[in-house]
Amino acid sequence: MAEALVGGAVLSAFLQVAFDRVASREVLDFLKGRKNIDRMVQKLKIELMSADAVLIDAEEKQITNPAVKEWLDELKDAVYVADDLLDEIAYEALRCKLEAESTSKVRGLISTFVSSFDKSIQSELKNILDRLEFISKQKDVLRLEKVAAVGTPSRPLTTSCPEEYGVFGRDKDKEAIFMKFQSSDASVNGICVVPIVGMGGVGKTTLARLIYNDKRVTDSFDHKAWVCVSEIFDCFRLLKSILEDATLSMCDIQNMNLLQIKIRETFKEKKIFLVLDDVWNEKYNDWVELLKVFKCGAQEIKIIVTTRSKKVASNVCTVPDYLLNQLSNEECWLLFEKHAFRNGSSGEFPLLREIGKQIVQKCGGLPLAAKTLGGLLHFEEDPREWTKILKSDIWDLTEGNTSILPALRLSYHFLPPHLKRCFSYCSILPKDYEFKKEELVKLWMAEDLLQQSKGNRRIEEIGEEYFDDLASRLFFQRSSNNESCFIMHDLVNDLAKFISREFCFKLEMTDESCIITRKTRHFSYVRTEFDAFKKFNVSYEAKGLRTFLGFDLSPPECMWNNISTIMIDDLLLKFKCLRVLSFSTYRNMKELPKSVGNLKHLRYLNLSHTSIERLPNSLCTLYNLQTLLLSECWSLTKLPTKMWRLVNLRHLDIVNTNLEEMPLHMGKLRNLQILTTFVVSKHNRSNIKELGELLHLSGALSILNLQNVQHARDAMEVNLKDKQHLYELVLEWGHDKDSSENEINVLEHLCPHSKLEFLTIENYGGTRFPKWLQDCSFSNMVYIRLANCKYCYSWPPLGDLPNLKKLFVEGFHVVSHVDREFYGGGSSAVKPFRSLEILSFKDMPEWQEWFLFEGKDEDEGGVFYNLQKLCIIKCPKLSRGLPNHLPALMTLKIKDCPQLVASVPRSPNLSELQLSNCDGLLLKELPPRLLQLEVGEGHILQSFVELMMSIPGGGLPTTLKTLLIQGTFLLPRRHYYPSLEELEIKGGFDSLWCFPLEFYSKLKSFSVFGSESLESLSVSEGPHRDLISLTSLNIFDCPKFVSFPNGGLCAPNLTEIYIFGCEKLKSLPEGMCTLLPSLESLELNKCPELQSFPTGGLPSSLVTLDIAECDKLFSRRMEWGLQGLHSLKQFKIWFVIEEVESFPVEAWLPPTLTEFTIFRFSNLKSLNSMGFQHLTSLQRLEIKSCHGLRYLTEERLPASLSFLILEECPLLKQRCQRDKGKDWPKISHIPFIQIEDEVIT
Repeated sequence: MAEALVGGAVLSAFLQVAFDRVASREVLDFLKGRKNIDRMVQKLKIELMSADAVLIDAEEKQITNPAVKEWLDELKDAVYVADDLLDEIAYEALRCKLEAESTSKVRGLISTFVSSFDKSIQSELKNILDRLEFISKQKDVLRLEKVAAVGTPSRPLTTSCPEEYGVFGRDKDKEAIFMKFQSSDASVNGICVVPIVGMGGVGKTTLARLIYNDKRVTDSFDHKAWVCVSEIFDCFRLLKSILEDATLSMCDIQNMNLLQIKIRETFKEKKIFLVLDDVWNEKYNDWVELLKVFKCGAQEIKIIVTTRSKKVASNVCTVPDYLLNQLSNEECWLLFEKHAFRNGSSGEFPLLREIGKQIVQKCGGLPLAAKTLGGLLHFEEDPREWTKILKSDIWDLTEGNTSILPALRLSYHFLPPHLKRCFSYCSILPKDYEFKKEELVKLWMAEDLLQQSKGNRRIEEIGEEYFDDLASRLFFQRSSNNESCFIMHDLVNDLAKFISREFCFKLEMTDESCIITRKTRHFSYVRTEFDAFKKFNVSYEAKGLRTFLGFDLSPPECMWNNISTIMIDDLLLKFKCLRVLSFSTYRNMKELPKSVGNLKHLRYLNLSHTSIERLPNSLCTLYNLQTLLLSECWSLTKLPTKMWRLVNLRHLDIVNTNLEEMPLHMGKLRNLQILTTFVVSKHNRSNIKELGELLHLSGALSILNLQNVQHARDAMEVNLKDKQHLYELVLEWGHDKDSSENEINVLEHLCPHSKLEFLTIENYGGTRFPKWLQDCSFSNMVYIRLANCKYCYSWPPLGDLPNLKKLFVEGFHVVSHVDREFYGGGSSAVKPFRSLEILSFKDMPEWQEWFLFEGKDEDEGGVFYNLQKLCIIKCPKLSRGLPNHLPALMTLKIKDCPQLVASVPRSPNLSELQLSNCDGLLLKELPPRLLQLEVGEGHILQSFVELMMSIPGGGLPTTLKTLLIQGTFLLPRRHYYPSLEELEIKGGFDSLWCFPLEFYSKLKSFSVFGSESLESLSVSEGPHRDLISLTSLNIFDCPKFVSFPNGGLCAPNLTEIYIFGCEKLKSLPEGMCTLLPSLESLELNKCPELQSFPTGGLPSSLVTLDIAECDKLFSRRMEWGLQGLHSLKQFKIWFVIEEVESFPVEAWLPPTLTEFTIFRFSNLKSLNSMGFQHLTSLQRLEIKSCHGLRYLTEERLPASLSFLILEECPLLKQRCQRDKGKDWPKISHIPFIQIEDEVIT
């Protein structure tokens, strides 16, 4: 918002948004009779507009004049303050409108409050006016003037001359471009245009040069020309340059018509190759005009266009554009080495080479960065200078010495003002953070960065357009890990940080260059498991903070974070201007303080994945709130009763909460765009009708507890058919009872629009499905799930849906046959389920037969021709009907179908097979491309074993990587399985007491669960003795297991061992310290007979050690030799019954330890100070379930501690009470202290 005012070349959209807000009906009514406030608001407008007049000049001069830069920052800060005041006035106007009551008592209270507000706002307006007047006067001192437009930064023109130092890592890209030229449909009207798209500095021009100078181009074309287009797209200049370069002669023609004639004469019946480098112009018509000239009778014209914009590429291309990616680190190093070292080789400088490799990591694969930083260090042999570059931010390097900054800043320079402020805000995103489009759009919306359309377009659509525009200019790139997410390149992220300066602060523990100031408005950080009060002390300088946002670098469901409750209270009290606030994934957060109601500017509140049990009623006074995220708040059962007051609410996410019902009057939230869930009330049974009043719902909607709809006509009023922007619908009943006609009618009336893509119907009690589900007009439907519809005796004709890709059917308890009706009643020419990729049947106890649709062209592709995954689970009576010809099938799961008589379907692509309790299934051979096989109990397991024994070598495909076996079986002896990488066995081996590891030479992971017969592991002498591939070994609940191979396990790459419930095990593998040099994690649990570690002790590589219920081993703990484990960082010891009253003893643990957990020491009374005094690296101490522990150490716990967690230690709770407890002085220095589930720091 304010960024646009400073960075843009026209009147800031921020001002327009702010003034539109003040010009609203509510505000105008509010200002009537308040002449002083009205006069001051008008004066504020004039001051801001006066400053805006010179902003273009200031924007230019700030680059070289620090005083102008400081003036801009002061102005920007003042604009933020002014905007907050205007927003406060708008809020107050809206509050008065919504809260005005008819009783005189309430009117009196409002009158008193308004009078107080008037005095306060006048005082604040006066202060900001004085400040703006002072800032405005400074513009004359700085000689800032009103100018028409921002000048374009000067840039050197590119040429076709080959790279002096060579090109690295672009051979594949070059060949890919030539392949595009040679494709049969590459040309349109004899012209082929291949755009090379990439971010600034990625090497587009270099690749174009490489192709331009390739011998194939020189030999194949009569004329070739190179033109640097740059930002000014002058058609006459371009054509003249092309002619001069192609003919290698000057042209003095000054007339466009004569020039076109000359080009046509020159190019007629010739082969032409052109490079148009660095194109910025996105106007389609300009390109069409240029291209007209080349329709000149030339035999062939090939054109390469390089650009940073996908929009340019889409305008010019005749084939799909070529997206040029970054170089690998190794390729980047070769380029850097060439430029940094005297003879292009680092061989004589091993120390510089090591530093240089780290510098290259900073380049993020950008050749320009590698070349520039290499050039800065050219001939420099002092390691200290190299280290300076390594530790410097690239943006801190002198601009005169590096072209990285201007190259990337140019992309920013050409952004329109509204995109500049959106991009600048992105500086709060952590590096490598994967974000979704809708996530960022909600944040932009909350910060008023989106210009409201004068038409009927939703603000979210405008935000999506902004996002797509930035993505098309490659400020955002698709994540390679998740197709639905985006990332920012590290240097682009640095660019955003450079531009936003002190107004955005990203808390990074490794970065001390950022300083938070009073100007800071946006604050972000990466959440950690424990976020304490002291972590955020730096943020309290910024009183006008608008954004307080934590990010998770892992999926939220994987995070279990905690935050100080003091921190929450303090934050809500100190930062009154917050617009964006997130406490997501803080699992210890159970309530939101009432003081949240003071955040009158708040527009975005994220409490998802917390343990929130209730929301305060004061939340309903947040009249500006647009987004409320409560997903995965499992403890939340009710929403505040006055939710209807949140008149600006647009997004309410309550997925996977336990709401019992919706509050009354939800229909008044007319601006709602996203309502993920609507829970029909048991007490107010007609409240489903309120959904009908929410006309703009989009995205996904789940309607739950439909059994509470008493009258089917109420369902009709939901009017789903008119909610055209919904793409996903879940209809769920919350009970299991006999069929009722009312449920049939309710479902009939909940007919969605025909564009729906995802549909789930669950716990439906009707006997038949509605007519609308039998309608093949749902042509966009890609996903259907029908679950627990126990009384339905048939299915709708789903085979007619042309785009259905995923179908899940489960819990149909009366269906006995799947017949023709299932495939639909379409013409014989149309194949049923022609797009289906996943089909799953589950829990169908009466299903007996599956009628197979026989098409005429079965061999060419009949029904289920595209099916990739088939699951049939818990269908005990199914006896026949398994499809046999599934050419695309990749995954097959058949479990608990004991009567099914069939063969495994033929499929050349079958790679995953899971079979269990399906005795009638014939397993004649294993698919040739099988990667993963799971075989469960029953006759099928015996068939599998017989198959293995009947074929030499074990009968397993050479492609098989993973094998999971469940049940008792006889393992074939003397068979080698060289391809297996993962082997998991659940259950016993029939008569096999010793497992031969030598037969599995490529095995990476070996796990055994619950084997009653396994006694030992063996490794034969000879070439197979070394288990060089093994990385993980797990033995669970094997009561007879007693030993490892004689002489130990020679597994040089083994990193983890987990042994649980091996009651007879007495010793670990011999020679662990030398034979297991890579072991990092060792867990020993419930091994009561284990007596000691092997001679020589544990490997020095050990990082994590976890020991529980190993009493004999614990009794000899002084022999463990932990002091010698110099890599040990995490140590957990638990379930100790020995009479230990003080723990640990002095110098028992290594000083490298960072995490220490003591759990269930039944007789422990105190911690031994001497055992902790040398633990100078200890960061985390957990003490749990030590009920007799009376006090902590006599001395202060180590100064290095950051986290102290005490659970189920009742005698310590009072002693460690904040500021009052006797042990508080010993722990007060620790940033994060949690007692039970309460964070007290």
